[in-house]
Amino acid sequence: MAFEATGEDMRILAISTSVAQGLWLAELTHPYWHFIERHMEVDIASPKGGKLSILNLSDPYDPNSQEAEDIVSKGFLSDKALVYKMETTIPLAELDLTRYDGVHIAGGGGAAVDLFPSSEMTVVLEHFFSRGKVVGAICHGAISLANTPDRIRGRHVTGFSLEEDQELEKSFGKDFLPNYPQPTLEKAGAIFSCAAPKGLRVVIDGRLITGQSQFSASEYALQFIGLLTGTSPVVVV
Repeated sequence: MAFEATGEDMRILAISTSVAQGLWLAELTHPYWHFIERHMEVDIASPKGGKLSILNLSDPYDPNSQEAEDIVSKGFLSDKALVYKMETTIPLAELDLTRYDGVHIAGGGGAAVDLFPSSEMTVVLEHFFSRGKVVGAICHGAISLANTPDRIRGRHVTGFSLEEDQELEKSFGKDFLPNYPQPTLEKAGAIFSCAAPKGLRVVIDGRLITGQSQFSASEYALQFIGLLTGTSPVVVV
């Protein structure tokens, strides 16, 4: 018998960077869209709270955008209530973590600035890991997992690769970010794997799920939902 995965009465915490280097928009909007399609509630938080900074290259309406055809993000930005949520994010220090069933950590270069190292992210991650809740991170957001090395040592992860960061150095300069996800996660003891640049990669290790970049955002979100609900709408015959 076919059945539909449902997330009713579940609440997801989505975390984004606060700094000017910014969020890669699709890494928030695409998972958000999938979560609310499954009737999940989603709160957005950031280290400082308040309005998020969106990396212009990820803004579908920016003349320099690399995501001009991102209809999901366009739909998100056309919804005043959703835009308001991005302008009034909850400070990490003010969260009641007991309200949430899972955490999704979005990327964008800013995540490598204020989500690691971060004592606040350590508290957040320890809460979710210690209670067996779903922990998810994508792209540069995966670097935040290195705040809890004991939780990821020996575990399989992905994220924005060193090769991809080195490619960005050609445009933004060497060491344009203080830390890169792949070497940071490997130093913390995680087993890092990745696809070729711009490739799709999602890695699940227990209740930990990671995605390589915005190109993996939708598949990552669907797999996140499967982990959270323990169900799948897919029937193999």
